[in-house]
Formats: sequence, C-alpha cells, structure tokens
Amino acid sequence: MAKNSSEKTKKFMVYFMAIIMVSSVFGVVFFGFSGAGSQTSKYKGYKFIFRGDAWSTKAFSQTALFSYLPQDVENVNVSPDSIGLLKQKLQIDTTADSNGTFIQEISLAQFQMGASMQPYNVYIRNGFTSKNDFNAPVINCSIATPFVPVIYFKEGKDTRAYTEGSCIIAESGNAVDFIRLKDRLLYGMFDII
Repeated sequence: MAKNSSEKTKKFMVYFMAIIMVSSVFGVVFFGFSGAGSQTSKYKGYKFIFRGDAWSTKAFSQTALFSYLPQDVENVNVSPDSIGLLKQKLQIDTTADSNGTFIQEISLAQFQMGASMQPYNVYIRNGFTSKNDFNAPVINCSIATPFVPVIYFKEGKDTRAYTEGSCIIAESGNAVDFIRLKDRLLYGMFDII
C-alpha cells in the first residue's frame, strides 16, 4: 500500500512538472521574455518600444530603429537645411576619413543609418574621403548633389551638423556623439523632431 502511494506521488510530481514546463513555453511564445515589463516611451504622439538594443517606433508605416530616444538627441545642433536636404531621397552617400580617431564609431553610425533607411527604399552608400585599404568608394563633398547628398562624418570640436552646398558636415569631438548625430538626422528625416 505504501509502495502504491509513493508511485502516485511520483507520477503526480512528474505531471505537475510537465504542466509547469509546457505553460512556461506557452508564456514565452505568447508574451515574450519581457512581457509587461518592456520599456516604452512616448514623444509627440509616437510610442517607442525598447527592443533589447534599440528603440523602435512606426514612422511612415514602417518600423524605424534608433539607438537613442528623441528627447535624448533633440538638443543636438542640426541645421534645418541639413534635414531638408536628406528628405525624400533615393540615395544618400556617407563618408569619413579612413584614418580618423573615431572611425569605428562612425562606421557603426553609417551601418545603422543604412539599416534604418533600408525599409524606406533609401540606399545608403558608404565610403571614405580618399583612397583607402578597404576598397570602399571615394566619396567627398565635391560629388554631393541635391539628388544624392553626402553626409561627411568628421572629427570636430562641437557636436553639430550643418550644410555646405549639398554636403552635410556631421562633426563631433567624441565617439558617442556620432551615433547621437545619426539618430538626430534620422528623427528629422522622419519628421519626429
């Protein structure tokens, strides 16, 4: 009799554990890992959701990704001409000095800009200002046109973006601000800021 009771207890424990495991799987499938604890933020009618490594929102019926929230970059000094030059383009060229101190951060900003604009069918062509070891195209402000503007990420004293002809100079004196500049330009292009 004790043996039978012990087996019933073992079976009950096995079934109980199986139910816990199956319900956990359903919970993850239907509610995700973060569930109700996911971070959200609102800005001028846009709802931003943190997706683990980026903020996302709907802009022009597509999901747009950013590293920073708009309120974190709205004070970055970007001329209105710079934003106007970038809007409604099929291609935007970006460039930087291949031997610059912040080349890794600038390359990340270029890559993220390309990934962000891809759903909008905007081609981002990345290059360098002079011949380089990477066989990347040589892109500089002299080839910028109103139809294909150039964003020149360069080292400077202040963090800002301004235009010279059809070229946007996006400069910063520290590495992190190149990603902030990229986000500020994107927010302007999407009319969020």
